[in-house]
Amino acid sequence: MQRDSVSTECAAQLEIKAAGEVDVEVDVEVDLAVDLAGDLLRAAFLDSMASNSTSVHVVTTGAGDQRFGVTVSACSSVCADPPMLLVCINTRSPANAAVAANGVFAVNLLNVAQRGIADTFAGRSATAKPFDFSCCTNTAGTLGVPLIDGAVAALECRVVAQQVIGTHTVFFGEVVAVTRAPVTHMPLLYCKRDYGQFLAF
Repeated sequence: MQRDSVSTECAAQLEIKAAGEVDVEVDVEVDLAVDLAGDLLRAAFLDSMASNSTSVHVVTTGAGDQRFGVTVSACSSVCADPPMLLVCINTRSPANAAVAANGVFAVNLLNVAQRGIADTFAGRSATAKPFDFSCCTNTAGTLGVPLIDGAVAALECRVVAQQVIGTHTVFFGEVVAVTRAPVTHMPLLYCKRDYGQFLAF
């Protein structure tokens, strides 16, 4: 009787252990499926957003030796009364901390001939030092921030709000001054991971 009881107890423990092992395997498979689904969703999102044509902007802030700039495509008007826009800057970019600290920035809308400037402030220029202002001539604006000469427009802003969302900070800026190029320039566009320009039908 004692031997049978021990055998039954061992068998029950083995069944419990086996069931536990199966549960672990199932959990791993579910986690892998969730990770894969997340990767696929992220890839689909990036590919979809790459199909969205946007203007190319360089956000600048600071003065003298403490100037910072970064190329962004995530820029949008918010309202006209008062004039306000938003820009999204990766939290890892030095320009992010500089804009937050300075409380002012400029959005420079590049023209079609300024692709090299866009690449420089995106950190991927083949010839210029990354993020270096030597790639362009610039003038200090009303708020003291660098305005890139020849840009279609440069909008100087005071930060009125900011919010960290995921990997980026969204800065809301009230526009206090606008500088436009003396001649009409076509804006530089970005779509399908390449540069282009506007063409009317």
